[in-house]
Amino acid sequence: MTNERKKGFTLIEMMIILVIVAILVSLAVPSFRDTIRKSRRSDGINAITDIHLAQERWRANSTTYATLVQLGKANPMPSPDGHYNIAVTSNTATAYSITATAQGDQANDSCGNFTLAFNAGTITKTTSSGVADQCWRK
Repeated sequence: MTNERKKGFTLIEMMIILVIVAILVSLAVPSFRDTIRKSRRSDGINAITDIHLAQERWRANSTTYATLVQLGKANPMPSPDGHYNIAVTSNTATAYSITATAQGDQANDSCGNFTLAFNAGTITKTTSSGVADQCWRK
């Protein structure tokens, strides 16, 4: 009688492998989502920058800064990729404020909403949460 050993994995070995894979996936998915949200910030920042430039072009020919409607945009205006809604408020002859409000899953981003405030030649960039200097980096 020969003692022949069969090759393969036991059920216990397969269950251990599945547990290890599940742990690795549970650690990787939140990091992946945070990276995706961070990459989507540029959508809101670029939309704010475009409106800021349009405001300066408008002001060169007008006595006040414009609303989004005067700039030919919807109010609120969705960002190009739709991750933010853009709104212009407090527009006067010397000041305006542009806010990008996060939409959908982007609302879970650590930076929250972005705001660019222009007042008498001074630009202030803020966020609703997080460190503004780090959040505004592309």
